Amino acid sequence: MTRLFTLVVLGIAVLSAVCEAASKRIHVTAKVVQTTYAGNPASPQLGDLRVTNVELLDDSGMTVGAGGGVYTVVSVPPLDALEQCLITAVFVEGHIMFGGLAPSPEVGVTGRFGILGGTDGFREARGEATLVVTSAELQDAKFDIDQPRWP
Repeated sequence: MTRLFTLVVLGIAVLSAVCEAASKRIHVTAKVVQTTYAGNPASPQLGDLRVTNVELLDDSGMTVGAGGGVYTVVSVPPLDALEQCLITAVFVEGHIMFGGLAPSPEVGVTGRFGILGGTDGFREARGEATLVVTSAELQDAKFDIDQPRWP
């Protein structure tokens, strides 16, 4: 019985070492390039849509990617105004898809989204994306990515 227990513990330790997760943080500024609203933004109704595309800039202001999202109004006053968001960020390494519920985008609002997956270098990505609206056309974006690393 002791040998079996020792083998199981050893097997778990080896598997943990082989399947360790790699963490990565990507920080960019999203600059709105185009946006359109299907509905009346001054009086949102359930089902209204906002579609936006952005340039992704590094800390030096250089373009390092692009992105786009579709935001559907799913809750209006007297409840909290909320949008269901599905967003993709495109980098040289691949795409990161993320989404979730967020308040309407006003300066100072923070949206936290689950990373749903990706393509190419991000195909097994999981984690959290945080967007902070800093102006009408800029958002601070951080991607905290956990991705299994296989030998």
